[in-house]
Amino acid sequence: MFIFTFVSISEFFLELLDNSEKSLNDMFVRTYGKLYTHNSEIFEDLFSELKRYYTGGNVNLEEVLNDFWSRLLERMFQLLNSQVTFTDDYLECISKYTDQLKPFGDVPRKLKAQVTKAFIAARSFVQGLMVGREVANRVAK
Repeated sequence: MFIFTFVSISEFFLELLDNSEKSLNDMFVRTYGKLYTHNSEIFEDLFSELKRYYTGGNVNLEEVLNDFWSRLLERMFQLLNSQVTFTDDYLECISKYTDQLKPFGDVPRKLKAQVTKAFIAARSFVQGLMVGREVANRVAK
């Protein structure tokens, strides 16, 4: 019989997160090739921030996800209009209007809700297990 501990559950969730990142990366490399690999840091940064949040870092998930979509829009806008050089102010202006323009449709809103819900639940669950273990240890002494 295998007894789950908060460490094994936490490691399992991090493994799922790593597998998701790898699968997404593999799919985008196959689909977009060098276009993706030259711009993959946007996705790498997203997954780093998600891991940092899960492991207890002081991370605002909503800000992380908003920043991801803004950076993705800016990068895609530059790639689709590569014949023009845009100033940082211009790109920042574009990203400020992401909510009104909805270049990705309703996907960012839906994904933000799902990711936030999943990560808050997973982090709270593991933190609860840690507190429970500490309480049990103190009671046992």
